[in-house]
Amino acid sequence: MIQITPKGGPTSPPASPAIPPNDAIAVQAKIQQTPIFMAVLNELNVNVDQFNRRQRLIADIETALSKKYGCKNRLISYVLRFGHIRTSMSTQDIPSIETALTSISGAEQINLLIHSPGGDGTIAEKLIEMCRTRLVGNNQKLRVIVPNLAKSAATILALGADEILMGHLSELGPIDPQITIVVSQMTQWVSAFAFVEARDKLVTAIETAIKKRQSAVALLQQLAGLNIPFTDEMENQIEFSKKTAITLLNKYMLKMRVKDNRKRAIMAADIADKLLSKQLFPVHGHYIGGATAKQLGLEVDLLDKDDELWQLIWDYYIRCEVQMNIPLQPPMIKTKLFESGNQISLITQDMP
Repeated sequence: MIQITPKGGPTSPPASPAIPPNDAIAVQAKIQQTPIFMAVLNELNVNVDQFNRRQRLIADIETALSKKYGCKNRLISYVLRFGHIRTSMSTQDIPSIETALTSISGAEQINLLIHSPGGDGTIAEKLIEMCRTRLVGNNQKLRVIVPNLAKSAATILALGADEILMGHLSELGPIDPQITIVVSQMTQWVSAFAFVEARDKLVTAIETAIKKRQSAVALLQQLAGLNIPFTDEMENQIEFSKKTAITLLNKYMLKMRVKDNRKRAIMAADIADKLLSKQLFPVHGHYIGGATAKQLGLEVDLLDKDDELWQLIWDYYIRCEVQMNIPLQPPMIKTKLFESGNQISLITQDMP
């Protein structure tokens, strides 16, 4: 490049026209108000972007529910991470659920979207009552939405709803209590039935041996090796699950359909027995889909896989799962998510 210096020596290049300060601020403000500007910023903050998307989906789901059921519907979500020892339902969840419920007071119908492996069944009745105290109007109803899994204590919780909204991927599970034990330094979940059945089988075998005048010494030694108080407590836990299921079914889910108190109590007990049956459901993780739940006598609104409402629910649930897996500062991970459509999003964190 050849630069020609004018006669009289070098001079400074002509300055660019200056933008008045006020105009510069106006230009910047205009840029910041454009959708693409905010979109780019949100690309840099995936948490904010995904939160806004979930909030829009909650609003869409509430609109679809209100249209479907003909009255104002609100939604709160209770999504737990699977595969973590401290992501079961617990009393520690009460304050977060109360915060979400407080933000949606004034609805005729409340929908509790839950994805949970289960946990402490003693909070089921309390959570149901917490939700129901927020209902107003002439068409009050509590609905549990199961996008994927609501197992064990989460199934018991669902029994306290007026109906359960399910899709082709939804599943409930048996309600036998699960107990953590440590075997070879590995924590395992074992059904309370396993301990009770082991005791009962030994007692039966001892009685049979005595009747046949056979030696029962070895069997008696095995029985002596059992922790009988612990086994008795397992029996109490099973009885509690059955009692809670019967109470919730009798008080809520079956009340509108079965008016006769005696018949309703019998039906509630029958459903509870089936949900505890090892003959019907040999393992705790047994799949109970919407059609099976209906056959058991539960109030289920089963949505088709192409239903627009179901697709909105599934979309929201998947985004909850994405949120739970967005990394935090190590070593913390997200374990529980509580949300409502009023800009409420609470996350519980724990160690891996």
